[in-house]
Amino acid sequence: MNVFAIITAIIVALGTSYSIYSVYRHNKKLANQSGILISMVIAVITGLLTGSIIGIISGEIFLVVGVSMIIGFVVGFLAGHPVGILAILMGSISGLMGGIIGAILGVFLQFINPTILLGILLGFYILIIGFVIMYIFVESNNKLTLDTQELSPFAIIAGGVVLVSLFLFMYSSDMVEIPGQSKSAQTNSAQTNASQAVAKTEVDVTKESKPLVKMEVTTQGYEPNVIRVKKGVPVELEIKNPLDSSNCISTFMIPDFDINNVNLKTGITKLTFTPDKTGEYTFSCGMQMFKGTIIVE
Repeated sequence: MNVFAIITAIIVALGTSYSIYSVYRHNKKLANQSGILISMVIAVITGLLTGSIIGIISGEIFLVVGVSMIIGFVVGFLAGHPVGILAILMGSISGLMGGIIGAILGVFLQFINPTILLGILLGFYILIIGFVIMYIFVESNNKLTLDTQELSPFAIIAGGVVLVSLFLFMYSSDMVEIPGQSKSAQTNSAQTNASQAVAKTEVDVTKESKPLVKMEVTTQGYEPNVIRVKKGVPVELEIKNPLDSSNCISTFMIPDFDINNVNLKTGITKLTFTPDKTGEYTFSCGMQMFKGTIIVE
């Protein structure tokens, strides 16, 4: 997944850079209104896809939104700069909005198949940026014309039907699967939430002088999901993760004991914490959808 995200990021960087370069090169031949619209389109689609990429890789929504907003703003500013102040304003605002939406979308894409949906976004990006670059060249060259009436409405509708059918096919197949749920959960989540509930699995290490808890990450959550420990005694967690490290469940945290957003890479990750206060405390994934309890005695 990370390799595909990097490839996507490179394509976005090249496409956006070339489209901004085209605006700078042909800005004198572009009408002011056209330049404003072009800067907005470039900023929105770049912010959307960039935010999605960072959100899928990171999973930490605050950082992702902040970085995506900055990238969207900069892209919008650069795209609008050769046109004028109004283009800068509209492009920057569009970039901010695209970055925010993309960041939120990217974080939530972790719960389905990020590769497929990122590929769909990349396809739309290439199509839209291609139209932008083509429009710039047509507007700046009197010898070229673009007559959209030559495109048959039936061909456009047929293309839309094919895309929707393809997406529905992927959604109904194993290619898109929500972690923690079976196929039936995708069609009837209300019924399967009860049947798929994770049974409590408890481990007690209160009598051990050097407690070691072996935990495993599954599509249903963490096992064990209840851990009894002794106050003041350091506890070592040995967490085995057989899943893709880009999933949300692979981000682990125990905020009460200063373990925050640890990326559980595929394999074994070792963590240590010292419970310095009695009570019940929660450990969870990055989005707090999969949880467990630490009971300190």
